[in-house]
Amino acid sequence: MANYRIRELDVSIRLELAARMINPAREWGEVTSLARKHKVSRKFLYEQRDKAEQVLRQALQPQRPGPRKQTRELEIDRAFLRRATLVMATAIPGSVRGIQMALELLFEEHRAIGWISQQLQEFGATAKNYLAESRLEISVLGEADEIFQGKQPCLTVVDGRSFLALNLSAEQNRDATTWGTTFLEIQGRGVQFQDMVCDGARGIQAGVREAELKVPLRPDLFHLIREGHRITRALEAAAYQAITAAQKASRAEQEACSVKKRRGRPLKSKLTLPEAKVQESQAIAHYDAWDWLFNEIRQALEPFDNHEQLNRPDRARATIETAAELLLTLNLPRVTSFVKKKLLGYLDELLSPLVGLVESISPWQACLDAKTEAFIIWAWKHRQTFHLEIENVCSPQLHSTARGLWETLNLFHRSSSLAESLHSWLRPHFVSHRGIPNWLLPLLQAFWNHHPFQRGKRQGKSPLAWAGIDDALSLDGLMDLLINHQPALTAA
Repeated sequence: MANYRIRELDVSIRLELAARMINPAREWGEVTSLARKHKVSRKFLYEQRDKAEQVLRQALQPQRPGPRKQTRELEIDRAFLRRATLVMATAIPGSVRGIQMALELLFEEHRAIGWISQQLQEFGATAKNYLAESRLEISVLGEADEIFQGKQPCLTVVDGRSFLALNLSAEQNRDATTWGTTFLEIQGRGVQFQDMVCDGARGIQAGVREAELKVPLRPDLFHLIREGHRITRALEAAAYQAITAAQKASRAEQEACSVKKRRGRPLKSKLTLPEAKVQESQAIAHYDAWDWLFNEIRQALEPFDNHEQLNRPDRARATIETAAELLLTLNLPRVTSFVKKKLLGYLDELLSPLVGLVESISPWQACLDAKTEAFIIWAWKHRQTFHLEIENVCSPQLHSTARGLWETLNLFHRSSSLAESLHSWLRPHFVSHRGIPNWLLPLLQAFWNHHPFQRGKRQGKSPLAWAGIDDALSLDGLMDLLINHQPALTAA
């Protein structure tokens, strides 16, 4: 109960006094007797009457029909401002000054730059300790890539299945010792790598060898496909440009041969109509040939063909080599460089995942005929779309074989596209801070691993949940942990 100035008058007595004061039938002189009895002034009693009448009028005013509008009062205290600062630093890319402006505009609370920086350093130190102490007894498909802010490299390591961020660390060097130590630290937290996919970065490859991970080192397919799509767009644009030039040459020739001339300057074309037609057909032929052959190369690198049959490495090699020979006949410098340097130069490495898949899957294939194998592969490809389970699509005698086949296909891995996708999320944070503060990466890694995906095939669950860690903190629990724990600033 709140403490009144006159403690002898508790709530019950005040209610009784207010009820007697607002009673229009009270006797003459009753106010004076009440004042003497409770040792208060007549003014105090009339103030109680006015308060009671005001509350009653407000409560008895006519209201709009229907349910009352729900309102929530927001208490803006230090804990709330700390939480708001943490959310703005992780969920929304923004600088420290941007956080300061947001606090002023949204909550009318001014906080100094030093105060905000201090809170972020405390959050980062807590997140760093939390990540270092977390044990991840899981098996992952490693994807490693580097992202740079200025000249400072940051090593990103993610799980190719769950999209779990295993490491975000910025260092001054990117040599074998630095990245090798990082891989060993990841293993020290219980992570077991099944393979490692990276691009041509020599530092990452040297780090994997230095750490002696003893896992297959796969080349990255993402950059090969991206370069191929760039060539596709360039040849498509050249084809449309040639079509436009041919149409212009045709209109110019028709205008020149017409008896009735139009007003204005005559339409001119740099090419004659036969020349424009030749260039048009050549550009279209180049685009069609490239698009067809590149799709054949892309399909040859898939684990299975359009008939759900396993792609054999020898057949895939023959297809790619034949397509490469046909592409070289186009005599296009960009296509020739792509074929010789990116495709044929790394052909053995590109086919190595298929070789490993054939070796791993051969024991399960011995128990299946071609149609049953194709059906099990089809079910694996559409398991998430149709929510398929082995028990529902196969007979009991095929459960163990189908389960082994599915587990083998789940380990097929050859692209670092998830690491590149994570970089697209990191880049705005780096740009807004014009660097990589020491508190930023631990916070972003912890936030990413605990946030639930909002769309896509992983919708509704966090990366930790997809990795099989069911007892992980929720995103709200992580926020509470970072806000309530205050380590020393030197820990950062």
